[in-house]
Amino acid sequence: MDSEEVMVEMKETGKSPDSQPGQAVPLSVVSGLRIILIGEREAGKSAVGNAILGSEVFDTVGVRTREAVKRQREVAERQVTVVDTPGWEWFPSRGSSLGVRREIVRGVSLCQPGPHAVLLVVPLSFSFTKRERQAAEEHVELLGERAWGHTVVLFTVKGGRLKDATLEEEVEESEELQGLVERCGGRYHALYGRSRKGHDAVAELLEKLDNMVAKNRGELLSSEEVLEEAREKEEEEERRHQEEDREREEDLRRAKEALRELEMEEEKEDVQGEGGKATEESTRQQRGRRRYTDEKLDSVESSSADPTSAPPHLTWSDLRAIRDQRCKTQ
Repeated sequence: MDSEEVMVEMKETGKSPDSQPGQAVPLSVVSGLRIILIGEREAGKSAVGNAILGSEVFDTVGVRTREAVKRQREVAERQVTVVDTPGWEWFPSRGSSLGVRREIVRGVSLCQPGPHAVLLVVPLSFSFTKRERQAAEEHVELLGERAWGHTVVLFTVKGGRLKDATLEEEVEESEELQGLVERCGGRYHALYGRSRKGHDAVAELLEKLDNMVAKNRGELLSSEEVLEEAREKEEEEERRHQEEDREREEDLRRAKEALRELEMEEEKEDVQGEGGKATEESTRQQRGRRRYTDEKLDSVESSSADPTSAPPHLTWSDLRAIRDQRCKTQ
């Protein structure tokens, strides 16, 4: 979406107190406004940033944002700061790269002492599914639970996407869109690819954000708190991964021991079955079983380095079943 064609049209919910145009906003609140943009890849975040600041300060054509970037300009006689962040892939944040998540969190630190508003940019170029909603919610919550009170959903609409329906109808007809908007206190807007006469897009958007800030009594999404919470979450996740690694290693050790004992028992039974003398056929079978067992153990050992990959022949469930069976027979 070309930033030159950007147009933001406000859509009032008619229920939320912060959606009333003309609501009085304290001067201390409107004297400076700090905004962070988050959203999936190709949602149009950079174009939104350019529209707000009224200048081509963010790259938009064929350039992927790879790190958080801050730009600021004077808009309507006050300083406005906008932070653009990398977009996540179209699946939940567990599949999102650690780098993207860290850059989103770092973006908060670029607008000290913290942003007044989070614009969650959502494209309406495709059907919004439960998966997309989960991804959006998980990334908002990277900034803490309090972030929802500072977040506005900003829909980007291309071409004739709403030719046969209004934005309100689009939201009402989608359970996932409606759920996401409700998490944001009913706050949502739309950005269209074509300008519409008679609208001052940026002024309306800034007024809407000012009203939200006034409702929040000027409170910020504290950069210090967000960074501290993110650090604690990362440390907790690291501890969890370490514990999972220890459990996998212990499972592997016990499974290897169980497999070896089963192999020895089978060899013993083969020998006893031949009157104490191992025939050439039984010896060949023993070697085949040993080689097969070794291959399986090797596959398990190689997979333990990557917890997300399953062994090609022997699953962890198989190993646990063998281990449990061994414990029952002892």
